[in-house]
Amino acid sequence: MIDCCTYCSSSNFVQNGHDNKSIQRYKCKDCKRRFCEKGIFARMRTPKNIIMNALYLRSYTLSLRDVKRVIKKLKFYKTTHVSVYNWIMKFYPKLSEIEKKKLINFTDIWHVDEKFIRVRKSKDDFAYLWVVSDSDSNIIAVHVSNGRDAESAKIVLRKARERTGFNPRVIVTDGLQGYKSATKIFRRNVKHVVAHFEKKGVVIDKRILLLSNNKIERINGFFALWLHVCRGLKSFKTANIWIDFFAMHYNYLMPHGEKEEVKIEWEQIPMIIQSR
Repeated sequence: MIDCCTYCSSSNFVQNGHDNKSIQRYKCKDCKRRFCEKGIFARMRTPKNIIMNALYLRSYTLSLRDVKRVIKKLKFYKTTHVSVYNWIMKFYPKLSEIEKKKLINFTDIWHVDEKFIRVRKSKDDFAYLWVVSDSDSNIIAVHVSNGRDAESAKIVLRKARERTGFNPRVIVTDGLQGYKSATKIFRRNVKHVVAHFEKKGVVIDKRILLLSNNKIERINGFFALWLHVCRGLKSFKTANIWIDFFAMHYNYLMPHGEKEEVKIEWEQIPMIIQSR
């Protein structure tokens, strides 16, 4: 059921006839554009459930060709791995809107870490994946860069601040020297704790908290398993798209953290995207 314009999310629209397949059309009075009841799946020959199932399967540790084989076996629908790739590239911007409509209450204790990943056209075909998560194991921000330096750390920390809208109280990192200057973007309001695998006691609000980066190392383990089937990423642009795609799935669809809760069901995604 359509409750807003596909293009501008306005609810000020009217019915505007049917197409040659008897599909209801609408016209938005605000942006003056026409759309149909298929919403974001307009002009797609492939059924909506096949596309959504393909995106769901690829968010796990399955290659594009594995997704193609599973769809053919279970859904009796023949497609190609190139089509699966094109669907992800087409609908990824729409999936990213979920983060704006289903906000996560991030905590003010952040963990930051970086890891090697394989990206073509980068220096020696290797790049660095930067991840910022909170103490509840929610991914706040991700970034793929060519260098393992303070500037790259600043970029991912600025992304995290922009998404949460606040500065953290504590940032936990490993011993990389670049984090010392990177955390200065928050000025003196943030306590920087260097603790890798071994826990370190920190006094916060008259309480002693034992902090380490084990949680974010666990998240990087998920990234490593998921990226293994990619056999390398083609460019920094596609690398950031794929990493954001997985982060969205991890935050909203994969049970994690202490509560092990799934925030939304996969079947709800089209309705969330097409709602105001």
